[in-house]
Amino acid sequence: MCSKKNRNIFRRLIKNQTIQTTNPITLLLKGLFINKGSRYPFSFLLITFCLIALSSCDKEEMIINRWNLQQVFVNNEPIKEPYPLGLRPIDTHYTFYYANSLNIRTLAEGGWTESADGFYSFENKSTIKMRFTLLYQRYEFSAKIKKLTKRELHLEYTYKGDTYILKLYGN
Repeated sequence: MCSKKNRNIFRRLIKNQTIQTTNPITLLLKGLFINKGSRYPFSFLLITFCLIALSSCDKEEMIINRWNLQQVFVNNEPIKEPYPLGLRPIDTHYTFYYANSLNIRTLAEGGWTESADGFYSFENKSTIKMRFTLLYQRYEFSAKIKKLTKRELHLEYTYKGDTYILKLYGN
């Protein structure tokens, strides 16, 4: 973790502090470096718990974002012009809101258009069902979530016999 020399320097700094602190990081560091013995297991468990709590976001929470469509593959081939409606890379944005509301904004027919009555729901932890109307045409499909991080979302679904893979990136 830290060398013995650094640990001793840190101990002296904390012991010489005249101001009482309630900063949780400082208190944690005091427990780690000043008092040896029984606090090491407690500190280790506390750090482990904090890391797990912060890193394990629920997919239902992580998907809430504005996602920019970057790449589209149809049957494992990159999509080419003319782009199908709602699948134009760079010019299409999927926005997932709380309360399962979905909005798709895309460049179509020479101008920007937005979806109507967009809705999404999770069928299970790795499948999302989406429903929306875009330029008077209704779409409804279930997509597998292939990858979901804070900055990246990959969806795969089948529509009219073709398999689509959407690679979206968050703001």
